[in-house]
Amino acid sequence: MKINYHFSCDNPASQFIQIKIKLCSVDCDQVTLQMPSWRPGRYQLADYAQYVRFFQIKDGGNKPVAFEKASKNRWQFLAKNGQDYFISYEYYAAKMDAGSCWVDENQIYLNFVNCCMEVLNFPDLNYELSFDLNPKFKIATTLTPKEVNKFSASNFQELADSSFLASENLTRWEYLIDKVQFNCWFNGEIHFSKEEFLGYFKRFTQRQIEDFGEFPESQYHFIFQLLPYPHYHGVEHKKGTIITFGPAESLTDLSQMEELLGVSSHELYHAWNVCRIRPTELLPYDFSKETFTTAGWMLEGITTYMGDLYLLKSGVYPLETYLKHLEKIINRESQNFGWKNYTILESSMDLWLDGYQSGIPDRKVNIYSHGALICLCLDIKLMRRNGCSLADVMRDAWEKFGKRNKGYSQRTFWFIFLEKALNENEFKVFYEEYIVGKEDLLEKVKALIPLLGLELVSDPKINPLASKAGILASNGKITKIHPESAAYKTLMIGDEISFSLSEKSVELEAKRSTGQLIRTTYEFRNQEYFPSYTLKRNEETDLRIKWMN
Repeated sequence: MKINYHFSCDNPASQFIQIKIKLCSVDCDQVTLQMPSWRPGRYQLADYAQYVRFFQIKDGGNKPVAFEKASKNRWQFLAKNGQDYFISYEYYAAKMDAGSCWVDENQIYLNFVNCCMEVLNFPDLNYELSFDLNPKFKIATTLTPKEVNKFSASNFQELADSSFLASENLTRWEYLIDKVQFNCWFNGEIHFSKEEFLGYFKRFTQRQIEDFGEFPESQYHFIFQLLPYPHYHGVEHKKGTIITFGPAESLTDLSQMEELLGVSSHELYHAWNVCRIRPTELLPYDFSKETFTTAGWMLEGITTYMGDLYLLKSGVYPLETYLKHLEKIINRESQNFGWKNYTILESSMDLWLDGYQSGIPDRKVNIYSHGALICLCLDIKLMRRNGCSLADVMRDAWEKFGKRNKGYSQRTFWFIFLEKALNENEFKVFYEEYIVGKEDLLEKVKALIPLLGLELVSDPKINPLASKAGILASNGKITKIHPESAAYKTLMIGDEISFSLSEKSVELEAKRSTGQLIRTTYEFRNQEYFPSYTLKRNEETDLRIKWMN
């Protein structure tokens, strides 16, 4: 049996793409087709079947074949052995981000996990794909090329991990590291130097490969959608990454280029961690339903921490720039008290519930930022032993799990840390307090970073309304209230406020959505509620030198 996919776009303005599947010489009595309910890299239901219309099936004689919708994302029909069948449908490709699909008159951009159906009866069959394209279009894809506009994937898992961008305006730059070809594709306006850009990428790529010992592929694709409006998103794949960023012209600003470099290093690190070093429950992916995992701090916390750290280790970021980005993570964490209610393991399980939204106040922690600070602490603890770091843990994880295509558990992954620990009991206590426990991680960070010659300093003058009154506001509305402040008992999130500050108090007027008007005065206590932190450099330490190199 063979599976052939064909893609065309009759009317780009409609943003519907036409998809046809040909099943050749079917050798079973019933065929089941399934549209994924989620995609790798985002552990949240997306239910892509909602973007499908005009689904139909015909046999080799062009006669309609009866089918039934077995579930929200599954279709099935009875088949005759040896017959060919043709499935067709339209998919609405109208979401521009790094994990979705978009078509217009200038491009066809697909993440196949969104729009392709898996033939469940045959999980290991090869998928052949062909495209009707504007002859002027250039193509960037992680699929294996066969002929002009024809590609293949060895099975649906590979297809779901692949992406495709065809556009007349594609620009390609490339560089070589240890015989691996890295391609940088750009769709949109380029407002930066090719030499500088590739210089940055060569440095952090080389450094990551050095620490892992090898790169898993012979070729890798950075595919950039450079947009005219503000945007920031990246999604990992085994053979490449899609990164959407905008506005494109802002990349003349060094701070914006730092953001692009940050997400690029993060996604490249995923080529090992997540794409291959994966918990057992995600190997292979089951796209039919939620796949719960407690591994969020390992999947995204490690990658967030290491992705930024490699920009420092490779010399792309000077220490001042790295500390600026670390400050952002610390300040984000200082405003969240979810650690009092949910551990990072519990928060990881609830990714499927509300993990990518702020949710109700202080219910959970963020696996990216909270996980990154866990990893900072673990890295410092590991470096106390000469020649050992989190990079060594991850290289072992690559050898034991990723390279062997073997899933890990919390226990087997954590065992690598214990193997490298100078004081095993110290690591066990940390695990109990900050990973399965609910201790204040920020206090641990404050205690450990002096070993790097750094100090976490707060300045209440930066935002006195936050630090003195415990009120965070944006655009004239309250966004968060510290649970230990006086304001917590009188004000609500969403209240419109105006205020005046004195040295000892704040006079405040709040208007509720119900129309109620509240006027009050809060006397400042000897307490700092939402501190704004900066990282101060003290005298250099041996551990800092080791950490940076």
